[in-house]
Order: sequence, then C-alpha cells, then structure tokens
Amino acid sequence: MSREDRQAQITEVAIDLFVENGYKGTTTAQIAEAAGISEVTLFRNFNSKREIFLHGVMPILTHTLEDKLKVHKDISPEEALVSFLVDRLAVISENHKVVRLVLMENQMNHELGDMDFIKKVGVQIQKGLHEMGFKDANQDFIMRLIMGSILSFLYLPEKDDGTVREFASELARTISLIDKNR
Repeated sequence: MSREDRQAQITEVAIDLFVENGYKGTTTAQIAEAAGISEVTLFRNFNSKREIFLHGVMPILTHTLEDKLKVHKDISPEEALVSFLVDRLAVISENHKVVRLVLMENQMNHELGDMDFIKKVGVQIQKGLHEMGFKDANQDFIMRLIMGSILSFLYLPEKDDGTVREFASELARTISLIDKNR
C-alpha cells in the first residue's frame, strides 16, 4: 500500500473515531486498531494525533474553499457568489458531523487552539468576496450573513441540490442588493 493510501486509510477511520469520541477521547491506539495496523505503522505515517486530525479536516474546511473562491472573470459577482455558496452549503451538509466536531474542538481543546478554523475560513471568504467585486465597506455584514447561513446547514443539513441552489441564489441576490445600496 502506498504512503498516500495508508494515510487516507488512517485518516478515514480516525475522523470517524473523532466524530464519535471527540479529539481527546480518541487515542492513537484506537486509531491504529480501527485501521488494522500497529501504532508503529501509524507513527511512520503521521507524527501525532493532531497531524492526523488536521490531515482529515483541512481539506473539508479550507483546501476545497480556496479552489471555489477563485473567480472566473466571465461571470458576474452574484453568479460567482451563487457558485461558491452552492459548493459550501453542499460541503457543509455532506460533512456536517466533521464540521461540528471541528467547531467544538476549536473552542474546547487547547491543543488545537492555535488553529482558529473560523477565522481562517472567514479570511479566505473575505478575500474571495473582494475578488468577486463586492465592496469592502460591507464586508462585516455580508460575512455575518454568509457565515451564519453556512453554519445553519450544520444543524439543518440539506441533501436536495435544488433546495441548496435556491437558497444560495436568494442569499447571493440579497447580498448583491445590499452591496449595491451601500
């Protein structure tokens, strides 16, 4: 098995254990056992439990976000925002258990305290909004609308693509109106 495949295997079982038991309630021994490997093998692939955790959550939280915030010059700011929102709402709905875990651990776990996930996501979204063409003067209000809407999908996940697209379109239309009126 390649190193990448082994890391993916470990990460997959670790995330399930983290969701079930929390970060502190999950041990590397449990992760190794669930992955069907020894702890020695686990530590050949990752330096720490924290590294495993971050390897599992960062793609969901930030790496895919970076790609979706790249602005296509041939679409309007509102269309770019709809595309971004549809993607984020789908990612949040699909991964709501992991995102809830991250938010709880981020607040309660000092070992992960330096990883302010909400701030990192917020900074990326602000940058993306600016690149989309939204005015800086409205950033705080618009950010609260976006972040609040995205977080609402943690507790009310939606699998229907049409419903997600309709919500994203309404939110983008509202933000565009607010932005134009400032």
